[in-house]
Amino acid sequence: MDRATREAFGPELPARAYRISHRLRLMFVWAVWIVGTLSLFLHVGHYARNLPYWDDWELVPVITGHEPVTLKWAWAQHNEHHMPVPKLILAGLFRWVARDFRTGMYLNAGLLSSAAALMIVLAHRLRGHQGLTDAVLPLSILTLAQSEVLLIGFALNLVLTALLTFELISVLGRATERPPWQTVIPIGIVLVTLPLCGGSGLVLLPPLAFWLTGYLCCGWRSGREPGVWARAFGISALMACSAIIALYLSDYVRPPYPPSSFAPGAMVRTTLEFLSLSINSGATVYWQAASLTTVALIAGALIRLMLVAVRSPHERPRALGLAAIIISMMGLAVSVGASRSGFGPGMGLSSRYVALAAPLLSVLYFTWLLYTPARAQRLLQTCILLVVCMSMPFSLQGARQRDRLRLQLNRRMERSLKSGISNSVTLQPFSVTRPGRGGN
Repeated sequence: MDRATREAFGPELPARAYRISHRLRLMFVWAVWIVGTLSLFLHVGHYARNLPYWDDWELVPVITGHEPVTLKWAWAQHNEHHMPVPKLILAGLFRWVARDFRTGMYLNAGLLSSAAALMIVLAHRLRGHQGLTDAVLPLSILTLAQSEVLLIGFALNLVLTALLTFELISVLGRATERPPWQTVIPIGIVLVTLPLCGGSGLVLLPPLAFWLTGYLCCGWRSGREPGVWARAFGISALMACSAIIALYLSDYVRPPYPPSSFAPGAMVRTTLEFLSLSINSGATVYWQAASLTTVALIAGALIRLMLVAVRSPHERPRALGLAAIIISMMGLAVSVGASRSGFGPGMGLSSRYVALAAPLLSVLYFTWLLYTPARAQRLLQTCILLVVCMSMPFSLQGARQRDRLRLQLNRRMERSLKSGISNSVTLQPFSVTRPGRGGN
């Protein structure tokens, strides 16, 4: 900086340069979010048609009026899931918004966009400014690798489970900065809602319920215990959650698929496949390296969180809360491994599981942001950003390959329906899209 510049601006120049840098970083991250959001909506607009696909057939009797929208219908088991909340939302969309299967698909895209925005805002609040590496949050959440979720409206159960998990990250990530009641109430609402979104939400509950119990009892000995009304609400939420779980399990009927034989090796493989999706959703050919990296990151994050919980009582609720989310995500991965390994290798890499795996990367990212030294934090976040960016071309290529055939079949079906043709030859490609092997 020359002398004239220093005399002209004095100490204001560094502050002005910082503000400009901050705004540029902020604009960059939100620009990534905008591009990612547009890519989801454009993908749905291009590849989707107003036709049922796979699990969407479950909604056809309600749409045609052959089955009324009742609590019995909403609670009825679909594959392994009782999912009244997503089913009622979809039924409401068809009844009051538009009788179009794409309505649910656009809703899925919108909810994923909201989740990415929530994580960007959280990163800004925790750090005090936006970082360039925060772009990894929208990139990992708004990936086209999850195109299967985007093009099946009935996959709302998976998207809602992911959205609620992101809400948990947002709430628990600020647990030490907010009054206890602002933590207890949203956590209680999420815990009650999760099992009503299906089995994927149900398996997340145990570590989270344990965290809430400890927080209600003693504030995790952080010196900030909830008040009477917050405790009453939390206890009520835990009781409601327990009742829902009991009803869920008492009413559960095991589907006739997948094969019931237990193969530990296959289960471990499918579990690791699922975990790899959190950092490498597109280049599935490298899933082994991605899964081992994810396991190492999980282990490091849990060790760090436990050390923080032991050494810093004030940070204990937040550190233990983030650890509870990580353990819940590990439980979800194991449940996918146990329930889907019978279908064979690669099932854990299914496109529909990308949305469910995405919160794991976010909670790891915020663990590093909060409790890792600045230099190591930047290194970790930059490396993960590079990995996610490198997988993007594979995500786009995979989405096109998956959905091009579906688009061709949909166009063929549309032409047949318009011409009045309805025969087994026309419908044969769609016979595999009925609920069954690919259930959520």
